[in-house]
Amino acid sequence: MRVLSRVIVRETYRIVKNPTYWFAIIILPLFTLLVLSTIFNNGLIRELPIGVVDNDNGQLSRSVIQDIESVPELSVKKVYTNTYEAQNDILKKDIYGYLIIPHNFEKNIVSNKATQIPFYYHYALLSVGGEVLSGFYSYLSNLATLPLQNIAKQLDIDKEKIKVITMPISADFHPLNNPSLDYEIYLSFTYFYVLFQIIILLTIAYSIGREFKEDNANEWLCSSHHHRLKALFGKLLPYFVSYSIIACFGNSVLFYVINIPLASSFLSILFASVLFIAATISVSVFLFSIHPKLAFIISFISMFGSMSATMVGVTFPVTAMPPIINLLSNLFPARHFTVISQNLCYENLDIIHVWKHYAALFIFLFLPLISTLKLFPNKLLINRKNNSNEKDNNRDITEFESRI
Repeated sequence: MRVLSRVIVRETYRIVKNPTYWFAIIILPLFTLLVLSTIFNNGLIRELPIGVVDNDNGQLSRSVIQDIESVPELSVKKVYTNTYEAQNDILKKDIYGYLIIPHNFEKNIVSNKATQIPFYYHYALLSVGGEVLSGFYSYLSNLATLPLQNIAKQLDIDKEKIKVITMPISADFHPLNNPSLDYEIYLSFTYFYVLFQIIILLTIAYSIGREFKEDNANEWLCSSHHHRLKALFGKLLPYFVSYSIIACFGNSVLFYVINIPLASSFLSILFASVLFIAATISVSVFLFSIHPKLAFIISFISMFGSMSATMVGVTFPVTAMPPIINLLSNLFPARHFTVISQNLCYENLDIIHVWKHYAALFIFLFLPLISTLKLFPNKLLINRKNNSNEKDNNRDITEFESRI
């Protein structure tokens, strides 16, 4: 225990001494939490700018433009006289869609002739395009029944019967777990931990890499009396404790301040978060032990962390991906943590439904045991070779100078 505490004290001193660690351990995670807890504070996307090309310029077309303003998702930014201007604005992303009211629109409606109202929308951005499509569709589906409503009024049919005639079947939507369709509920928690994971991966790799870059690896190993596991775990423990405290604070903000739904207990989600942090630290150690070059490993770990944002399956289901990608997603701790957290937040099913994902996170914890077998011998050997090469170069320079 005294040996382990010596390594912990040494690493704590290194953290306190270097402002980079302060930024990576405290400032950056808290900044990430602040951004993700405020960026979706509106909950839903509202009043997306669109345009209307009014080729009819009649009373009914002006009424249509006013009615579109009542659709929560849409806001008419500009009324155009031709499609060319609207196309330019949608390319510049000044608007995200436009609707075309054709010539003789009012005349065709009054005479009960078939009329088409085309609309175009920007779908390169999935969420924005989906909201614009939903807004256009919800309004135009009601507008399509306008001729039938006019006929019903002429026949003195009351409003309730008109609704039955124009729309005999109505949908009754019940979004489970997120009835308000709030983006903050299903994005803030997951993506906080995805970004948190990238911070952890890079910080752990950087902290170990500095030992070898500064030729302090022998000192690090000596502080543990050459016990490799104690040297490694003593070094990692301050980071684990610090990041666990950040996770506890972050969960408190997300579940008690932002009020993200939590079907299970706070301790259950905190345990899953701490287990995820431990698994992420273990993965970072393992990845660092693969290659001796710190710059290469940092780049690879950055790519690994970024790919996990896709592999969590929040914006696109993993089961809909190719089978090989579905299989590879199991190599990312964030994937297992997302399944566990969604269960705890929304359903709180028995552990039998998610035990495989808990088991996967526990398996990740054994990666440092494998890494220590390669980490210290290989890295120290490289350091010794570099040191011996430097000594040989210095000896050659000294001999050359003596000859001169």
